[in-house]
Amino acid sequence: MKRLIPMLLVLLALVPAVAGCASGGGGGDDLLSDIEERGVLRVSTDPNYEPQSFLDANGEFVGFDIDVAREIAKRLGVEAEFVTPDWDIITAGNWAGQWDISVGSMTVTTARQQALDFADPPYYYTPAQFAAADNSGIETLADINGKPVCVGVSTTYETWLNGAAADLGLPAESFYADPPTDVTIVPLPTDAECPQSIQAGREDFQVFLTSNTVVQAAIDGGVPIHRVGSPVFSENLAAAFDKSGELDNTSAVQRVGEIIQEMHDDGTLRELSLKWFDSDLSASPTQ
Repeated sequence: MKRLIPMLLVLLALVPAVAGCASGGGGGDDLLSDIEERGVLRVSTDPNYEPQSFLDANGEFVGFDIDVAREIAKRLGVEAEFVTPDWDIITAGNWAGQWDISVGSMTVTTARQQALDFADPPYYYTPAQFAAADNSGIETLADINGKPVCVGVSTTYETWLNGAAADLGLPAESFYADPPTDVTIVPLPTDAECPQSIQAGREDFQVFLTSNTVVQAAIDGGVPIHRVGSPVFSENLAAAFDKSGELDNTSAVQRVGEIIQEMHDDGTLRELSLKWFDSDLSASPTQ
């Protein structure tokens, strides 16, 4: 018992510290004040989603999303810190205070709005594009009918291919084509792994659906693929917050939305888009 009493005292002393980590660790009464007091904005991102977010030769995070997140943090007066949970964990919500925000090219959908709050406006917009392996014989959208198609798991591309376009919550004018018929979906952890798998010689699929930016990055990287048809829909991509967090996120969502609007107005998002994509994706295609 003499050894148990000191141990119990240690455990009791640790309880406040553990509770502080679960709630954000900064001691603020809401998420925004917690971030400000902590001095760090914890951002979930993907280390394998070039050119949006990836690790350079020095093991440092770089990319469009990374630059956007760092600029948001700068305008909040804090530093950005990056974590890399799996995509389906991010989109599911219930983050348990492990990170504050997703700046990870997440499309705003009605399904995701059940678990997440999105800063308004979106920070950029991308077209969804099919691409196929060279010499696959897949040259048109009609050629995709009946084929296995690779997508990232829990992505908008998987939802659209499943015929659930209404669940995406996108405006009608954002859709340019109907999904191909009788396809077999081949889900991978991220859609960037689809062209990487083709390059590695995987043969159970020869066509995939992803962001046009990922297709271009793969082509620029020497992956033997080509675009198939025109884009099939366009996505509104926004910063996301967990609805179920212990700390109220209302002021954080509002302030980040204001910062993103400022970044649209002063041309920062346009400059970053040109830097990483060689085109301006900051303007809504429906406007």
